[in-house]
Amino acid sequence: MKKLNVKTVFNTVGGLGLAALALFLIFSSAKSDAVRRCEKVIVRIEDDDRQLLVKKDDVEKWVTRQGSDPLVGKTLESIDLKKLEKRVENSGIIRDCQAYLDLKGNLILDVEVYKPVARILANSRFPDRYMDEKGHFFPVSKNFTPTVLLLSGEFFRDKKGLESPKNKDLLDMINTITADEFWKAQITRMDIDRHKEILMEPLLGENIIEFGKPEKVQARLEKLMVFYKKILPQDPWSNFKYVSVKYDGQIVCK
Repeated sequence: MKKLNVKTVFNTVGGLGLAALALFLIFSSAKSDAVRRCEKVIVRIEDDDRQLLVKKDDVEKWVTRQGSDPLVGKTLESIDLKKLEKRVENSGIIRDCQAYLDLKGNLILDVEVYKPVARILANSRFPDRYMDEKGHFFPVSKNFTPTVLLLSGEFFRDKKGLESPKNKDLLDMINTITADEFWKAQITRMDIDRHKEILMEPLLGENIIEFGKPEKVQARLEKLMVFYKKILPQDPWSNFKYVSVKYDGQIVCK
């Protein structure tokens, strides 16, 4: 008769015991969630000390459907976390929402807000909208109006975003301008026609800058810098109503 290995027996019994304990905890948790209720809704917004577009009250209204579906007091079992995440994200201004329950019965909402780099001005089809660095358009905020680059023109009449590869050239140019301290301050508005030809308005002066299509961006910005550093100081600003850096090898001032 084969002798039993005591170590093997203990390992087997121990493994079965752990499995039983795990099953017990799972069923206990499920039973507990069926009777435990949501104690509190806690909203945590990423970079909350820097962003002003969304307030915690806004998130609470979205997640409860303006208070028509209160969560405090609901059994934990009845709370659909994925549905709540979708409610918050459907506001249009939230990039991401992660919902979960902690051991105290609190509903935690970790929220990331879209960060605007530009504002698309209203046209006949759409109201004012913001755009983030990836080209995503999202609604303006009732809480705060950040100072960002303004975008207008026929090009945006039917646009719902600039995420498409065919718009990468324009998006890259916008990000180049908004990432540079000088150009971000100096260029206040870009008007873009249906052919993607760009006119820019500077902060100082009443002149118009003809940039052309969003190509050779660095070279054209360097030419524009030559205008500011070498040409402009020689004549009063009022002498120039039009500056073009569209054409290779020249700066046209009128």
